[in-house]
Amino acid sequence: MTTYETMIVTALAVLLVFAAGIFASLLYAIRVLRQTMEPLDRVSGTVESFSDRMEPVLRNIGRTSEQVHQISTRLKGDAARASQTLEHAAESTERMIGLVEERVTDVVALATVAQEEAEEAFLATASLVRSLRRGGDKVAAVKSVARTLGNMGRDD
Repeated sequence: MTTYETMIVTALAVLLVFAAGIFASLLYAIRVLRQTMEPLDRVSGTVESFSDRMEPVLRNIGRTSEQVHQISTRLKGDAARASQTLEHAAESTERMIGLVEERVTDVVALATVAQEEAEEAFLATASLVRSLRRGGDKVAAVKSVARTLGNMGRDD
């Protein structure tokens, strides 16, 4: 055999060894895949069973979520109406307070006028009583003088 033929035979032998190694690796990989597939199949079965059990729960959660959404929508509407009512009540209260303040101001002014009138009437009455007293004193003095004059005329 020539050197060239020896090289070809050696290359074929190396190629055959590589092919055998690749074949052995493939057989090992297939075996490992089969061994890992069994637990994965069990996990897959468990997941499917869990999924089947969870389906009603998820449907109930979905329905509950819809109901909560409806309730919150209603509550928002009710809260908006209550807010409008409170705003209207506050505005009405402010108007009433303004009217009451005006009325109180009017009553205070009327009370002031009434007090002034009462004071003037009191002073006028006091002045009249004082004048009557002075006049009464003068009338008494005039009566006394008239009596004295009348008694003097009788003595004559």
